[in-house]
Amino acid sequence: MTGVDEQPAGKGIRRASPVRQVLTLFGDYWWHVDEAFPTGALVAVLGDLGLKEAAARATLTRMVRNGLLSAERSGRRTAHRLTERASAIVDEEAAWLDSFGVEEQPWDGLWSVLAFSIPESQRAVRHLARSRLRWLGFMPLYDGLWISPRNHAADAMTQLRELDVRDVTSMRASVETSIAGGPQAAWDLASIAEEYRSFAAAVAAVDESATPSAALAERTRLMLRWQAFRLLDNAIPRELVPEDWPRTATRRQWVGHYNAMGAPAEQRVRAEITPISIELAERVTVRRLRL
Repeated sequence: MTGVDEQPAGKGIRRASPVRQVLTLFGDYWWHVDEAFPTGALVAVLGDLGLKEAAARATLTRMVRNGLLSAERSGRRTAHRLTERASAIVDEEAAWLDSFGVEEQPWDGLWSVLAFSIPESQRAVRHLARSRLRWLGFMPLYDGLWISPRNHAADAMTQLRELDVRDVTSMRASVETSIAGGPQAAWDLASIAEEYRSFAAAVAAVDESATPSAALAERTRLMLRWQAFRLLDNAIPRELVPEDWPRTATRRQWVGHYNAMGAPAEQRVRAEITPISIELAERVTVRRLRL
């Protein structure tokens, strides 16, 4: 399953899209809830994230059109729920959140290597192919040659076949990493480490005594920034990064604050749903992550 509104890896962390904000709110406060999320409450909490009402409603409409949300009406009120496609995206992201940075994954020393060619006339296909490969943990080493230290060659071939990319070869190979310009050069490790330091500084500045509205906004902002490391870091094996690689330590620091802000953020979401339905307000959940 590919992500939504993927960001270019190695180019720094950009502001998350409104679509990603909506999916994150569902994952953090309305995960696996059978009932639909009241639209008015959803628009209100999107306002806490800086999205004006008109823009929030336009985002929800666009997500319905794109098959990520379905809309339901009861009287004058509407509500939205994740489609099967969107639920799969949120579930897959949840599995990543539970594992990334918790412990180092073992590495067998082999690389997944993809060589492919997409004509200039098929720019849209080229863009989709690159986005899907990045989501799977691949990075471009040279033009048309993408690599991953994980065993994702079969998944990559499936994605490329879905896009009708025919000129492609995949292999699992042992590649020399002890020389300059080796496969690890596809990652700008210095820039990624700097992003971790910047993120850690933002976490350290968090005010856990903030109002429920501020806690919701800050908690979501940090979650969205952490999600961006999926495309920046790709769980690079410890054998390929410096000994003081900050992935695990930064996760511990972030998760501590994220979990601590869960209660006031949950209170904020409940406060918006309660005037609509006390029963629905009781359905609000709050995601907590393991350290």
